[in-house]
Amino acid sequence: MTRLFTLVIGCCFIASTATAQLTFEFNGSERTYYMEAPGPIPEGAPLVFVLHGYTSSAALIRAYSGWSGLAASEGFVAVFPQGTEDQFGITHWNANLGNSTTNDHGFLVALAQHLQETYNLSAECTYSCGMSNGGKMSYSLACEHPDVFKAIGSVTGAMTAVDFGCIPDEIVPIVHLHGTEDETVPYDSGVGGNWGSASVEEIIAHWTGLMGTTTLEETTLPNLEAIDATSVDFLRFAGSPGGQEFHHYRVNGGGHDWFGVWGSQDVESTEVMWDFFSAQCAGEFTSITEATPPASWLHLQGRTVHTERACTLTLLDAMGRQVRQKSLSNGALWALPQVGFLLIHATDSSGETAFLKVR
Repeated sequence: MTRLFTLVIGCCFIASTATAQLTFEFNGSERTYYMEAPGPIPEGAPLVFVLHGYTSSAALIRAYSGWSGLAASEGFVAVFPQGTEDQFGITHWNANLGNSTTNDHGFLVALAQHLQETYNLSAECTYSCGMSNGGKMSYSLACEHPDVFKAIGSVTGAMTAVDFGCIPDEIVPIVHLHGTEDETVPYDSGVGGNWGSASVEEIIAHWTGLMGTTTLEETTLPNLEAIDATSVDFLRFAGSPGGQEFHHYRVNGGGHDWFGVWGSQDVESTEVMWDFFSAQCAGEFTSITEATPPASWLHLQGRTVHTERACTLTLLDAMGRQVRQKSLSNGALWALPQVGFLLIHATDSSGETAFLKVR
């Protein structure tokens, strides 16, 4: 506890003596943020938003996370926006939580577009990540603004109740680090209420289902420091038709920590997220709408599905849960059942997937 207290105090001191906060006006309010960048900023440089946790601040996550030094050495721009106070007077991000009227979605989108235009940054390499509530907000941006934030990362942050089960127009790559002994955002149950009750595994299942991933590689990372009593399993979900991947670092025994700074030392949160984002920027991941046009072999007319291939159809509801599943032969028609669902996920015998949204 003493070590953590010293670390937090030191972080605050470092932040207060570094670059002054910048301001951005949105909806008549002055919002603040920090920005770290190489000098001069390369044309078309990537942009990474780093969002603090509940009760925390931009200054604090900027100081402890290590994104500042990485931005300078790797040639991208790191931005640390400041959240506002909720109805309880606590700094937060309104990821559809219902605890404030702050339009954080609009603010973060507007700030990203402003920075892209001002510094000629890459619109195709703009990302968001965060700690806890900042991770939840990043998930919320993946749900509502995948056209702006092309991949997201979360450290100890799950999904809020409103956001879980979202079916966005584009599906972005995701990297998520989470400790199995996290008592703030429990791995198996979430926080509950508006903060969300979905487990990490349920969140992974939802997004990998939307991505249509077909392969899973699981690797145990080297145990670099036995004294922290943790180990890390890396789960790579890949093989989606659109190229998106979901990377999960399961920190066995890990708590509510920014791994690599405190808690487990077997994985560096900032480094693995930047590696993930830079891979997306290099073209290793692409959006499902770009790589997978509407399937020519799967059609929806009214309440009837027609398939020109033998396949298995899965109906998913708004929470990402399986409602019904049926195997169809080539040329078959299926009159859809009168049950609530929003997405049809088809997989043929070769493993190729297709999606249809029910409007």
